[in-house]
Amino acid sequence: MTVPSARVDLPAHPATPCWARRHTAAILGAWQIDPDTVDTALLLVSEIITNAVTATTALPRHTTTSTPITQTLHCQDGQIIIEITDPSPHPPVLTDTGPDAETGRGLLLVHALAKEWTWHNQPDDGKTIRCALPVPDTTTQPGPPPAQPQLSADT
Repeated sequence: MTVPSARVDLPAHPATPCWARRHTAAILGAWQIDPDTVDTALLLVSEIITNAVTATTALPRHTTTSTPITQTLHCQDGQIIIEITDPSPHPPVLTDTGPDAETGRGLLLVHALAKEWTWHNQPDDGKTIRCALPVPDTTTQPGPPPAQPQLSADT
């Protein structure tokens, strides 16, 4: 059985999170993934891609123009797998941000919303962040509707 997957290479650009969300919405929609899972996937993609753009634009110019940020989506084993690869060798860091901080909460959201997440270095520099979301089983039949309250003649 072939595992559905989709890949797109993106530049390190301020509009890249928007492009990544659009790609994710189109692919997950084509795979008929439920809307709640799509919404969560869009948030995860947005946060991870934003971090990837920030990390990539901090690199020397020759690196950022020659190596794209890659987004790969897989649907396998009852879950959506999101993989984002960028050319920055710096690991992702979960930070404890203060209440007034304007940035730094992206990985906290990933940690809270993903079923699991991890990262690893790439052999040619760079890193991949991988997270998984469960896909609800839509093949099961719903249970019986809840019992309706009985009205008595006294009411």
